[in-house]
Amino acid sequence: MATKAGGVRESKPRLTKDQFLEALKTRREEYELDGVGTVLIESISVNRFAAIQSEIGELSPSETNKRICLLGLVDPVLTPEDLDALGNADMGLVGKLASRIMDIGGVDVKEAQRFLAKKKT
Repeated sequence: MATKAGGVRESKPRLTKDQFLEALKTRREEYELDGVGTVLIESISVNRFAAIQSEIGELSPSETNKRICLLGLVDPVLTPEDLDALGNADMGLVGKLASRIMDIGGVDVKEAQRFLAKKKT
């Protein structure tokens, strides 16, 4: 490509396929729940989102937060049977945990709600 001065623009170094795929891996981190303890969380992979997307209907913000915690909590591991217990948990802690899981994956709350909601037919 030519530049305004008529010269040739140098291209930036490009990633190899392996570098690209490595950069897209889910990220894990320890997260401190205020006054409770530390858990291990990770960003949510496309496959994990897809695995539940077809099973769920329209979700409220609180239901979305519970699902995000279910998907992003690595240790301890939660199961779908634990969703009711999350519903009885402190709203602030569940919300903060869900927000952090989305933050490390670069997802914002409204986008997560839209993505997790089953499309109306």
